[in-house]
Amino acid sequence: MKRFGIMAVFALSACATTTGDTTYQAEQDAGRVTGINEDGERVRCERVRETGSRFTQRVCHTEHEWELIEENARQAAQDSQARYPRDCGPTPENPVPDC
Repeated sequence: MKRFGIMAVFALSACATTTGDTTYQAEQDAGRVTGINEDGERVRCERVRETGSRFTQRVCHTEHEWELIEENARQAAQDSQARYPRDCGPTPENPVPDC
């Protein structure tokens, strides 16, 4: 009986799976619409949540612009981490570090 229950669960879960086909509307709803601009460059749109807001905003850029945005974000994170040494916390010997 237990074996039948397990097989039934697997059979029902197999029925619930969907195909790998995604429609344009699903892509549009997910915010990943791509297209071509008037200069012939590929454009990708994403839903972006701004800091301090509960709402997302649709932002579209060319692939090159997205790469620049990601590179700038990586560089800003590296600069922020490099600005303060990792061992700049209070210790028993130095309770108020001057970092």
